Amino acid sequence: MVKIRRTTERSFGRWMNWFAASVLLTGATALMADDLQIHLVDIPYVEALWSMSAHADTTAEAFVHWDEDNPPAVPVGCAKCHSTPGYQDFLGADGSAAGVVDTPAPIGTVIDCTACHNAATEALSSVTFPSGVEVKNLGAEASCMVCHQGRESKVSVDKVITDAGLVDPNEQDTADKALSFKNIHYKAAAATLYGGITKGGYQYDGKSYDVKFTHVQGLDTCIDCHDQHSLDVRIEVCADCHAGIQNAEDLRNVRMAGSAPDCDGDGDVLEGIAGEIETLQAALYAAMQAYATKAGVPIVYDSHSHPYFFIDTNGDGKADPNEAKSANKYTPWTPRLLKAAFNYQVSQKENCAFAHNAKYMIQLLFDACTECHETHTGELKMQVDERQPLFLFSDNYFSRPRGPL
Repeated sequence: MVKIRRTTERSFGRWMNWFAASVLLTGATALMADDLQIHLVDIPYVEALWSMSAHADTTAEAFVHWDEDNPPAVPVGCAKCHSTPGYQDFLGADGSAAGVVDTPAPIGTVIDCTACHNAATEALSSVTFPSGVEVKNLGAEASCMVCHQGRESKVSVDKVITDAGLVDPNEQDTADKALSFKNIHYKAAAATLYGGITKGGYQYDGKSYDVKFTHVQGLDTCIDCHDQHSLDVRIEVCADCHAGIQNAEDLRNVRMAGSAPDCDGDGDVLEGIAGEIETLQAALYAAMQAYATKAGVPIVYDSHSHPYFFIDTNGDGKADPNEAKSANKYTPWTPRLLKAAFNYQVSQKENCAFAHNAKYMIQLLFDACTECHETHTGELKMQVDERQPLFLFSDNYFSRPRGPL
């Protein structure tokens, strides 16, 4: 018996379309009428939760970006995560080879029920990240990680530097137009979660990085903490352990005993761990701007304008509308600045790193700050001079049991 919880006739019709498609996709050949008893009740049900989620937003840029293209279609490089047909194509749910999108996807789709409710998705137990690292033995959270992993990594940043012939430590401050900014893309939560394992951020050689953030038993995967249909954080579950949590924004104030050190050096050890990340973000941006200015070409950042980093033509430190344009993109990259910019973008596009793996994000930002700062002794004072003495980053930290921040 299948119980359907309904709010509107339109929702019910959409649910029936999903159910029929799911039957076909999972290979069912027959469904006896007696086996399906539909009970209509007056409370919301799963489809209604999905319909209010970002996955169902037909007006979102993530789904309409290609509507005006000629021809209008979602390219193979984007279709995997920006359309249901592309997602099914990538997993082989449409009968094609898995692991690649074969054809552009039609416009007008979102990430609907059939993306996840099919045999190929349900059988998924491993995911390969942009670094080439494969994470195995996964459960249902694997379907989330296919897309929420970013598109670049330390590996791709190192490759562009190697291809430019600038691997020598003495060439880290050599500008070369062969270098180009690598953009991790949006909401790479899984890359943050798995930290040093999947190398989603730029991990500096010789440094240690936290690996997968282990929360608590039963609340340690994407869908343990997020409703897989509405995508909302299960706030009522968070509140069981974290006092004062009433909404998602309150989670930014969480700071556990394991995060006692003042990582950003502002003297505030009571602020939420998100505050530590924010201060380090500001410090890194200041370090990057000081570095670029000394190198002769000032840099500015605009989180809403691709390709995000631009030449500060008037030197005022702000991304003015006439500067935040593709024609004015920043090109005199050096290996040092490129690595720092990658980590800055990682932190900007993963705005929930404080929950997914705060320690890893703090390490990425701290190391990038230090790398830029080393070339500006006396000009830019880091608030925290060293990484190693902090308990969070001590040698024996990595052998200790990991727990919530």
